[in-house]
Amino acid sequence: MRRADMSKAARKNNLRAKLTAIMLLPVAAATIAGPAAARSATARSAALGLASSGPTDSSAIEFRDSPFFHFEFEGNFTADITLADVDGDGDVDALTANGRHWAQRDWVYLNDGSGRMLAAKPIGDGRGASYTVQALDLDHDGDLDAVVVRDRLPAQIYLNDASGTFTFAGTVNGTGGAARGATVFDANGDGNADLIIYRRRGGCLLLIGGGDGGFSEIRQITADGHGATGGAVTDLDGDGDIDVAIARRDGNLSIILENDGTGAFTAHAISGSTGDHRKTVIADFDGDTKPDLALADTDGRILLYAGQGSIKFQQPTTIKLGGDPVQSLAAADLDMDGDIDIVAGAELANVLLTNEGGLRFAESRLPGGESDTYGVSIGDMTGNGRPDIVVANSGDGNIILRNFVQK
Repeated sequence: MRRADMSKAARKNNLRAKLTAIMLLPVAAATIAGPAAARSATARSAALGLASSGPTDSSAIEFRDSPFFHFEFEGNFTADITLADVDGDGDVDALTANGRHWAQRDWVYLNDGSGRMLAAKPIGDGRGASYTVQALDLDHDGDLDAVVVRDRLPAQIYLNDASGTFTFAGTVNGTGGAARGATVFDANGDGNADLIIYRRRGGCLLLIGGGDGGFSEIRQITADGHGATGGAVTDLDGDGDIDVAIARRDGNLSIILENDGTGAFTAHAISGSTGDHRKTVIADFDGDTKPDLALADTDGRILLYAGQGSIKFQQPTTIKLGGDPVQSLAAADLDMDGDIDIVAGAELANVLLTNEGGLRFAESRLPGGESDTYGVSIGDMTGNGRPDIVVANSGDGNIILRNFVQK
């Protein structure tokens, strides 16, 4: 249905459903507080083909690497992979952001339904220094468009023709800077897709969606001098709007941005979070229905902050003691036992942290060898209802680790 044929209320409800399904793609199965949030987790899981299941013996978890499930062998510096059904065939495709600091081409890889990426299309005609490609419906036509966020270059908008072919629709002036990541959400509750861009320098930006294929406003929402490379969004205070957690670098405290419902934010420092944190992920890790927060440090440590509600957290628990620098995080119920596990993408060996309850996690190394992993995403790539892990490697091939947990 085209935008012109939809009422304002229908457009708003339609976009809310789609945003709920895709806004936490890297943490697709994360459970967040309250009955409405539980429904949101179900919607996100359905969007990525993830089935729910009863408890399973966590010792049965097994991920396998196969050369048939590798893709993009050109030595691209892949910084991120976003999972979304961009061609409308019901399975999960992969949008790769390539380049980081160098000019390379971005691609969409089309899933054949079994996890094999046998066809791919370029996103745009040129090359750029891309850090993430985010999927969102900018023009209310029912398919997912793309915004490419780039280092030192303005973000670019590409509109989808519903088949996974993206046409360049313009740059977003005012977004140039040291951009390192982005998250899609509805910041002001108007039913349009908005975008937050995390920047290493220059402060983070909020792009307000206009609903017409572009953005109507750009707001700077953090000050310069507090470098950020990642964040996560959810309703942290239970008031019905979406708040933002930002992992900050260079010895700064990470922060929560509390939303007043209009896309205006009040910053709250996360106590005990001083460090060089690249990424964060939000989920209900301890099963008390309150959102918890994990922060990954460049020294390899991961801190978990148990939520107490109303943007209050307990003092952090160290759930990973150190090692290879952690550059990306994702969370989902990978062993399908009812709680949320964590994947840490690192500079060398990637790690699975299996949730054992009581804020205890068992650490194990994932297959796939040692690579410079900049991004990890989770979705059912093979159509069997199990969450698989998709790994974005810089300077090496990208891989799908298939989940063989026994249901």
